[in-house]
Amino acid sequence: MATSNQALTTDHQAELERLRTEVDTLRQQLKHSQRLASVGTMAAMVAHEFNNILTPVVNYAQIARANPSLMAKALDRAASGGQRATEICQALLGFAGDQPPAPQTVHLQELVADTLAAMAREPAKDRIDLALAIPEGTTLVTRRVELQQILLNLLLNARTAVLAKDGPRKIEISALPQGESLLIRVSDTGVGIRPENLEKIFEPFFTTKAVGGEGSGLGLAICREIAHDLGGQIEVQSTPGVGTTFAVQLPLHAAA
Repeated sequence: MATSNQALTTDHQAELERLRTEVDTLRQQLKHSQRLASVGTMAAMVAHEFNNILTPVVNYAQIARANPSLMAKALDRAASGGQRATEICQALLGFAGDQPPAPQTVHLQELVADTLAAMAREPAKDRIDLALAIPEGTTLVTRRVELQQILLNLLLNARTAVLAKDGPRKIEISALPQGESLLIRVSDTGVGIRPENLEKIFEPFFTTKAVGGEGSGLGLAICREIAHDLGGQIEVQSTPGVGTTFAVQLPLHAAA
């Protein structure tokens, strides 16, 4: 009987381990799917920016064909436009692709620059004042693409919030080392979040966007899960009509 019970216990442990493995796999797939969804959300911005890049390139090429004296200018415009398009594509591919989950040293200024490049459209084109307050040389050891996923979601939300409000449009990204952790803030001067929604915004499938609009209600829920997985936390403060600040606190050396 004892042997039979031991075998049953072993079978239960094996089944539990199998289920844990499946759940972990599904969680990783969900994170990746949400990254791809973020790229989909940016599709209109990316398409518009590529149109802005390619239109003058084509126009100058056509002019240079008729007037060879403008060939140098056409080539210069084509080279600068091609470089800009390449930077956007590389940023998007780096964000959307599968990446090793192992922690690595992340230079925060570089990561923010790559994230903004992935968004393609420069904030100034929408009259958004983007302020960066990240100390030179700020680094942390973490899973790069997952931290970028948090930043991209917060920046997309901030952009939506400031575009929905009349008046000055400002987004600020700041970082402040605090002992063995790093506090990253993304603040905006957008429409803000109503008090009754503040405790709900990290819940799966909760969204303040109109039915049928952009967003699945999973972005912030996954941001919170990623922050926890990296050994940190994410919090929000908001005043309707004034703006919102998301604060992400992460250890300088995240667990593998």
